Formats: sequence, structure tokens, C-alpha cells
Amino acid sequence: MFEIGVIFDISKDLYYVKTDSGKYMSKARGVFRNKKLSPMVGDNVKIEIFEDDTAYIVEVFERKNEILRPPVVNVDQAIIVFSMKEPEISYKIIDRYIMYYEIMKIPIVLCLNKCDLIDKELEIDFKNTYEKLGYKIIFNSISLDNKKLFEEICKDKISVITGPSGVGKSTILNFLNPKYNIWVGEISNKTKRGKHTTRAATLYEFFDNSFIIDTAGFTSLDLTKFIDNETQIRDAFVEFELGSKCKFSDCKHINEPNCFVKNELEKGNISKSRYDSYIFYLNEYLKNRRY
Repeated sequence: MFEIGVIFDISKDLYYVKTDSGKYMSKARGVFRNKKLSPMVGDNVKIEIFEDDTAYIVEVFERKNEILRPPVVNVDQAIIVFSMKEPEISYKIIDRYIMYYEIMKIPIVLCLNKCDLIDKELEIDFKNTYEKLGYKIIFNSISLDNKKLFEEICKDKISVITGPSGVGKSTILNFLNPKYNIWVGEISNKTKRGKHTTRAATLYEFFDNSFIIDTAGFTSLDLTKFIDNETQIRDAFVEFELGSKCKFSDCKHINEPNCFVKNELEKGNISKSRYDSYIFYLNEYLKNRRY
């Protein structure tokens, strides 16, 4: 008997696959080793199921995307979580995450935790910076209304929940479905940032046919590992689409004459913190590429 399913967990050479009829512990046929293809969490696969309930993966279907951290494929959206306090919010780190998923062409939702610890002015500033760029923002609280909101956002999708350690990702997931009991790590007293607590790439089915994968946080990522050229960095800042009005089609929005983006920046129509992030990551990429 053959069925189609999704790999939701991997342990050594065992692949755990969910199909319409149930969950199966499967092995992969040797043909995948010959093709140098390793099935990954998120893969849509065809499995052959035998009478003793053993199963083998016989086909891995084409992937629509693949991300590095965590190693997972076929992601429909990234929910990027940050805390407004403890640790203090960093727009530069937020922009690093946004840039990464923009380059991967994965839709983004921004989720702000610990909003009760800040004044309204910071919340409004964040909203003014990112909402006008088209990003959906959740100002999170542990409430029934937000649980319904997450269910709506995640419906029929594979979602990555990501962000720096200690911002409350695991707390959110435990609230959405306590049965998984995802480990919540300690906050470092020195930095007010979390210790890396998420160790494996596993798809958790939080709602019917709605999977979320918890990820290890990162505040740094070698840009040369997923960026081919500096144009990708420029294009990851969606407000720079205005650059089509620049004098030069390859304008980097730095020192070029008649740069529409720089003019909009001077008028306050483009966020200075976002522009500063762009310059910072462009320089970081150029520096690392030389070594």
C-alpha cells in the first residue's frame, strides 16, 4: 500500500511520516543514497506501507524551498518572535532575520512578546517602522483571542517560529498546545538573553494540518553562506523597491547621484534604522566575502 505524507521528525536513519491514515516510522530506500539525496523534515514523500506497519520512503517530491537554520524544507511562512524587553529589542537583529527570510522568499509574520513591559511609544514606533512595509504584526499576549489568531495564521501551513533565544518562542508554543511540553530555557542574568534550548528540527502539529517548527535562535549568521551577491541584500529591504525610480538601475542607494531612495530617506519616508541596517549588513557581507 502506498500513501503520501510529510516527514515531521528524523532520528538517525529513521524518518517519521504523517499521512492521512496515521504516523509511520519509515526508512529510506538505498536509491536516495545513490542519488546523494537526504530526505529532510518538511519533505512531502510517498511511502510504501507493509502489513507489519513497517514503511519505506520510495519517493521524495520536489521542494519549493530549503532553509539552513533549522534544516527544513517546504516552509510556508516564518513567524519571527522578539521581546520588547529582557532582552531589549534590537532593530538591527530584527532586520537580520527579515533579510534572511526575504532572501529565501518566505512570507514573514512579526510577533512581539512582553509588550506589557514597555511604554506605548516604543510599540507605536515599531508599528510605524514595520507595518507600513506590509508585514503582519502580532502584539502577543497569552489570551484566547491570540490563540485563535495563531490558528488562523498557521492554518494548513508549515510555519517556522524563529527569533533570538530567550524571547519566548517555546512559551508561545506551550500555550498553543501544552501536550508537546517544549522545553523553556533559562534567561541569562548577565545578558538577559536566553540560552540555546531548542535542539532538534521537529514539525509539531499544533492545529489540524497546521505544523510549526521551533528553531534555535541566532543573532549572527554568516551572510556568505546564503547570499550570492550584494544585490540580494538590497532587494531584501522591501522599501527599496522605490529604487526603480533611481537614475541608475543598479543603484546601491549609497553614493550614487539622483538616488530616489536616499531622497526618500532624507524626507523621512524611509526608516533611518532600516537604512542603517542595510548599510551595516552590506558592509559585513563585503568584508566576509574577502576572507
